[in-house]
Amino acid sequence: MTMTQNQSFITIDNKRFHYIWLRENCSTCRYTSPYQQLYDRKISYRPENPQPLSVELNEKTLTIDWKETPAHRSVFSVDWLIENSYDPGPQLESDHSIFWDKATLESRSPNAYDARTIDRNNWMEALFRFGFVLLENMTPEELEPFLLDIGPIYNAHYGKIVPLQLNDSDKKTAYSSSRDGCPLPVHNDLSYWGGHRLVQFIHCIEHNNPGGASILVDGFRVASDFREDYPEYFQLLVDTPVQFLLSDQQNDYRFCNIATILECDRNGNLETIRFNKRNCRPQLSFTEIEEFYQAYNLFCRYLNHPQYQYQLKLEANNCLLFQNFRVLHGRTAFDPALGTRNLRTGYVDWNFFVGRRNFKKPEIALLR
Repeated sequence: MTMTQNQSFITIDNKRFHYIWLRENCSTCRYTSPYQQLYDRKISYRPENPQPLSVELNEKTLTIDWKETPAHRSVFSVDWLIENSYDPGPQLESDHSIFWDKATLESRSPNAYDARTIDRNNWMEALFRFGFVLLENMTPEELEPFLLDIGPIYNAHYGKIVPLQLNDSDKKTAYSSSRDGCPLPVHNDLSYWGGHRLVQFIHCIEHNNPGGASILVDGFRVASDFREDYPEYFQLLVDTPVQFLLSDQQNDYRFCNIATILECDRNGNLETIRFNKRNCRPQLSFTEIEEFYQAYNLFCRYLNHPQYQYQLKLEANNCLLFQNFRVLHGRTAFDPALGTRNLRTGYVDWNFFVGRRNFKKPEIALLR
């Protein structure tokens, strides 16, 4: 094992570590769990650019005595340092997402997982990869404990776990003489709220109706294709904030969220999609509105193209989980007179799924 020293950093086996970073990550200045810094009034009196008084390296540990008053010693596990090295840069973990369309899923039908027997890490990996996962053998009594084991159930303005029902406007138009029912176009929920990075669950209690199949669309796949075909329209939907509005007359709420339909991270990767024609109400200038609607309506046609829409009919004790910020959902038409369709829905914040996936027993081998 080799070590060299510089004015501002130390090199161990060709990995560089700044003194300021080492000082900030001293184990005696952090809680063991959670790995957070202790509140220390003396931190204000530390040198702006920490310097070592002495440095000692062996096969297992790096020991640094700092030029501070009072004296302070930091002891690091070499294995931990190498594992947490940021030289040449942090290696961000990929979620290995698979963008899909209807043909992709029909050629490799995604697994359904037994909620009672399968390890959580297995089905959760599918949720990260495809944006949705189907769980089986979950009774109505098991739903809430199952969700609470991941995180608290999101409390929307209409409740936590609520039945899926036709609203009044649907009922008025749903059952014409052709009895074709009322399909629900694909959309994201809660676009009118600031935070819609949620996992939505749809739990089936009973479904013996010939219609009412669930529709899923990978919004990231659609947006990627849209970006390739119409890059200028794609960028317009990334750059143009619009208003998402909901007036709840029954409970005296008026929710309004101003955000873009598509969001990318700083590297240009798709991060969020919010699409709901019921709630989208653009308030743009006269010179902007026409081009916006050209892009918006064309993107809508992409989302509603059959090649992207994957259908599955939920059965009793099925629970469908999907990323509300990636996967759009809807349903085919159905007539309640032809059979029961009893479903419930709600949300859990996405951060709890990320936290569960990332969690492992503390491996911070910083020695005290």
